[in-house]
Amino acid sequence: MIRFITTLFFAFFCYKMFSQDVHFSQFNQTKSLINPALIGFQDGDYKLQLQRRSQWQSVSVPFNTFSISLEAKNIFKNCSFGVQLLDDIAGDSHFKTNGITSSISYKLKVNNRNNISCGILFGAYQRSIDYSNLVFNDVENIPNKTIDFFDVAIGGAYEHDFNSSMTIISGLSLFHLNKPNQTLLGSKNIELPINSKIHASVIYYFNSKLQIKPTLYYSEQDGFNEFISGIRVNYLRNKPSSEAIVLRAGLFNRKNDAIIPEFGIKIDNFDAMVSYDINISSLNAASDYKGGFEVSLAYEWSISKLIKKTEINICPKYL
Repeated sequence: MIRFITTLFFAFFCYKMFSQDVHFSQFNQTKSLINPALIGFQDGDYKLQLQRRSQWQSVSVPFNTFSISLEAKNIFKNCSFGVQLLDDIAGDSHFKTNGITSSISYKLKVNNRNNISCGILFGAYQRSIDYSNLVFNDVENIPNKTIDFFDVAIGGAYEHDFNSSMTIISGLSLFHLNKPNQTLLGSKNIELPINSKIHASVIYYFNSKLQIKPTLYYSEQDGFNEFISGIRVNYLRNKPSSEAIVLRAGLFNRKNDAIIPEFGIKIDNFDAMVSYDINISSLNAASDYKGGFEVSLAYEWSISKLIKKTEINICPKYL
């Protein structure tokens, strides 16, 4: 009976998974999954980002997602480049999504207060499934266990400095413009619907040590939607002649689904953040309010451009 209920839960969740993309609660850490136009919005020349999420461990087989990405800012005339590897595995069927994406963004400075950025993403993915642990009432003949597909996304972002203390960054992106085929059923064609995303963040410096960052994020795909709102506070704690230390704390809400507290620390170029989804949906009777644990690690660095010194031949003076 338990196996039958688990199978029903998996079937329902898989239906939603085919309609919705892989996502992280720390959405502002995975720019390639939010908006390719955000590639290069960082302090350092390069940024290496690792992120892992584990969800529903208290309900069934945990759903695990792992991502690693690298961004290079201004590699050529205001153009930035990013690459991301994604690995996601879900449920008893080991439903996997593996992929690699590359993103290019171009940032245009309109004036001293306004910047506009546009970006495009290309991705190659493979999805696979293992039926050995599933129970069916009848014999199922499912011809494919894997499927490969190509993906295209575009995005735009706008950055406006109100003054030296407040900046707003907002954007719009569209994923799966080519509507790739997702079927594992042979001749049938099941398209991956376009996923539209809107995001906005206000960065406000209360003083030289305290930064406040309220954020909104909305995603819609094939009738399903996700709305996250919340705020993060960054506090600079450092002493003279020591490394810069920034303490982070935030609280977000995924509407009708979860409350997400997060905590982190940044020491010079290294940044670490942990968060946890407290489930408040109708599933909380089974989950006991337990959701997903997520951790992200980032490292930024810059490479000083060496100035080539040339010898200056001094012409002798003749009197």
